[in-house]
Amino acid sequence: MTEALRETIGGEDHAESEDPLHFIVGQDCSGHWVVTETHGLYGGIFCDKKAAVRFAKFETADRKGEVELTSERVELAPPRKMRG
Repeated sequence: MTEALRETIGGEDHAESEDPLHFIVGQDCSGHWVVTETHGLYGGIFCDKKAAVRFAKFETADRKGEVELTSERVELAPPRKMRG
């Protein structure tokens, strides 16, 4: 993820859990299509842009404004540890 995106998603866990899912779709440094959920909950690497966008739209029930295409590099973040 870019530093700007990390700053945007930084915040309290309680507030994050109430926000709807929002996905960023872009390419990583190797040219793979990457989808990442802005809270760092999940995402994936896809063979093409169409597949990446289809996944993100499905996960957000195609709600307008919940899928963002970017020309910036997108990296799939490692999973965050669950509290427990």
